Amino acid sequence: MSDDRKDKDMKVININDVLGKKADALATDVVNLNEKRKKEMLDILEHMREKIEAGEILEFTATSLDNDGDCQIHCYVGDVAVGVGLFEIGKNILINQYAPGQE
Repeated sequence: MSDDRKDKDMKVININDVLGKKADALATDVVNLNEKRKKEMLDILEHMREKIEAGEILEFTATSLDNDGDCQIHCYVGDVAVGVGLFEIGKNILINQYAPGQE
């Protein structure tokens, strides 16, 4: 299933696909991957900031995972019901539109 409204296809990066690499090459790959991840996360936040400034995003929910493995939810919503609804809708979109192995 795909959504024709998407600007781009979602890119999935498997950080576990490192079989057969030497330790030095692997360490370099991990550093490069971390820098790429940071850039891509900041690109998403910048995109959201632009949409908020343009008045296109009125409320939002987002989740994150920190270095200690703790999950957090970040939201700006009118009430808890809206926050839960947005979170559930986002979860449904992720499960249905970006399934592993989807072309």
